[in-house]
Amino acid sequence: MVRDPVLACTVLIPVNRDADLSDGEPNSPATWNWLEAAFYERFGGGTQAPGLYKGFYRDPDTGEKVSDASRKYTVAVPRSRLKQLRLLLSEACEVFAQKCIYLSVAGRVEFIKAKKHDPG
Repeated sequence: MVRDPVLACTVLIPVNRDADLSDGEPNSPATWNWLEAAFYERFGGGTQAPGLYKGFYRDPDTGEKVSDASRKYTVAVPRSRLKQLRLLLSEACEVFAQKCIYLSVAGRVEFIKAKKHDPG
């Protein structure tokens, strides 16, 4: 039996909504529950790393430096279902009021955008 390779996918989601798109306030517990339920329902589970990950980046729209704190999740995803993960994270951009979400697939980094913010 041939099995599709399973890849370790790391996702970073800021704890606060984007201040440029929204109000910059913390995401609600219901929002985090939505994400964990989606990981479970679509991929069978996931792991939330302890604590928060502090980071910074240049805002693609304003050019300003933005500092944030994120929750880190790891989800095992078959290679054939990576598109489904990208679609989920595009949806999560809207749910979490983010311009993009950091995704690392086996060490390769992508920035997943909301459909309405993706010109492509």
